[in-house]
Amino acid sequence: MAFWRQTQPLTVSKQGASAGCILRGCGGNNQGLRLRVLQDQPRKNDGPITGEFVILDVGDNRHSDVLAELLHKVTNAKEVLELIRGQHTACVSVANANILALEIEEET
Repeated sequence: MAFWRQTQPLTVSKQGASAGCILRGCGGNNQGLRLRVLQDQPRKNDGPITGEFVILDVGDNRHSDVLAELLHKVTNAKEVLELIRGQHTACVSVANANILALEIEEET
């Protein structure tokens, strides 16, 4: 009997991330989002990314249009959430550690 196991990305909240790492959205509302953190991210933090980061790609998700104004700019989780809530008052931030995973570079 063959077993199929779905692999889920190891989120920043579970493993942390070093300053300079690229994080990728792995939640429903942040698909395709890529950002570079400018500060170390501790493990066991399910909430917002700490410190500043740069959005490298807004992805293809419900918030892409509004996030486009922050593309390639230094920002933080508070600014991102305020921008998102300007259009979607009940949404959680796309920059939370529990829905972001380290981007893994594939070996060629």
